[in-house]
Amino acid sequence: MANLYSSTTLIVFDRLEYLQQKNHAEPLAQPLDLILVTTDSWLALALTQHFFKSQHTQVCASLKEVEAWLEQIPLPRIFLDLDGVNEAPLDMLNTIRQWQKTWPQLNITQLTACRCVSAVKLINAASRFPVVERWQEITNLVNRLTQQQSLQELSSSSDLSSSTLFSNREWNILLGVAQGESLKAIAVKLNKPYHYVVYTLGRIAARLDLENNKSLIHLLNKMSPAIELKQTEVLKKALSSET
Repeated sequence: MANLYSSTTLIVFDRLEYLQQKNHAEPLAQPLDLILVTTDSWLALALTQHFFKSQHTQVCASLKEVEAWLEQIPLPRIFLDLDGVNEAPLDMLNTIRQWQKTWPQLNITQLTACRCVSAVKLINAASRFPVVERWQEITNLVNRLTQQQSLQELSSSSDLSSSTLFSNREWNILLGVAQGESLKAIAVKLNKPYHYVVYTLGRIAARLDLENNKSLIHLLNKMSPAIELKQTEVLKKALSSET
């Protein structure tokens, strides 16, 4: 009985070893060529099943899903649908600013149907990645997406060099304003005078063709609805405590 048990055990272990060797011998999964970040099923179907059918493409619903693929070598190209993801545009822009530091070779094309020139200029200045008009004839869209050079059709300023991108300090000021921080609090955090923050906001507003700082703050609220809702709740609490 003991001999039968030991022989059966050897057979099982031999089988397990064979399967293990077979798994190691199998080629690794095919690397991705493209990642499409959108919840728009029509856009995903058109791009993945027709125009990019020959390429290995992954559709993700959020930027968090994308990060699982960013350790791949070479990095896949990413098409980010700013209007087709359930995240605040400002949050997404902040994420890809962080990505471009971690993965300098990253290639992202941003899609947007935004008709506000100032908003598009803000998107352009947030990162080095080009912006493409989302709502256009599908064949024209594909032609734009397959181009490698930067595309700035939606902005009157077609030449965006690295010097026109937001600096880290400028971006942190914009985020602070969007998150409802006072200008004085932002100045203290940056160890800068209050008037420096005011001047910086005015300079950014002018770059985005906005009339004043108030218009810039309004734009930031539109691009961060979740933050705007939070600000509204805080304001309501403040008003209720005064009554």
